[in-house]
Amino acid sequence: MENGPSLRDWTLTFHDLLTSMDQAKTLRSLLGRKSATIHPILGDMRSDYAACLARFVLEQQASLDRVAVLFDGSENGLNQLLPPNARADLIEFFNGRLNLEDQVVQLAKGQLLVAASQGLQALAQNPDQAQALLGKLHRMPVSCDRFYATLPYEATLLATAFSPQDDWYWVVQPTSRSVTRTFQAIRSLKGLDENIHHRVIVAGVRDMDEADHVFANLLESTSSLLSNPLQYAGHLPALPAGKVLNQAGKGIIAAGRRIAKTICSLGEHALA
Repeated sequence: MENGPSLRDWTLTFHDLLTSMDQAKTLRSLLGRKSATIHPILGDMRSDYAACLARFVLEQQASLDRVAVLFDGSENGLNQLLPPNARADLIEFFNGRLNLEDQVVQLAKGQLLVAASQGLQALAQNPDQAQALLGKLHRMPVSCDRFYATLPYEATLLATAFSPQDDWYWVVQPTSRSVTRTFQAIRSLKGLDENIHHRVIVAGVRDMDEADHVFANLLESTSSLLSNPLQYAGHLPALPAGKVLNQAGKGIIAAGRRIAKTICSLGEHALA
């Protein structure tokens, strides 16, 4: 009578089975992993409101023990918070002069910033190059949970390349210019926005009634253009005349933190 398989044979077979299962699990994990996404915060880059909102989003993510990165495209914005020798712009990465990881500045624990006014402006003219940045996000000095970028209203093609099927945040001011630019940008998205959720923050208002009025008008005018209608995410009071972002008063800080808490809670499922 022939001997059956030895203990060693069983061990090798079982080990091979486990190895195959581990490889299959790893493959499923890789295939199911979401590609890198940079969530756009669209606004008027000459004002501080988009950067103001982004600042509170970074703070809120950090309070949840998450690491968030902002590519700040505003003309002033969070650059006010940077030391003078740390203001290298993202354009240096695209020019090949600096590595991406060398441009990251830590504002506080879990709050990372890349000054990017020139770089994002150039990238908006060549949105097909967005993958050059998305493909390098893993080079950050620490493991990051969430990425954001402040972009001008008109940079919709770049925003689509950054985040084709997630949340966008529109920071709209109660002026005809801001509302018109927002409407025109949204109109340019027709047919491209099926998977995008548009959240609106009305900034620079006197009170909630003014914010509601701006949002209602924008909602009505864009209702036929979007697959997913605009959603209201809150409002920011006006920055005091002559004050810069890092001199924001208690009212703006409280409102900004409320909005940031809402924004961060929307993405909790994506971070799990």
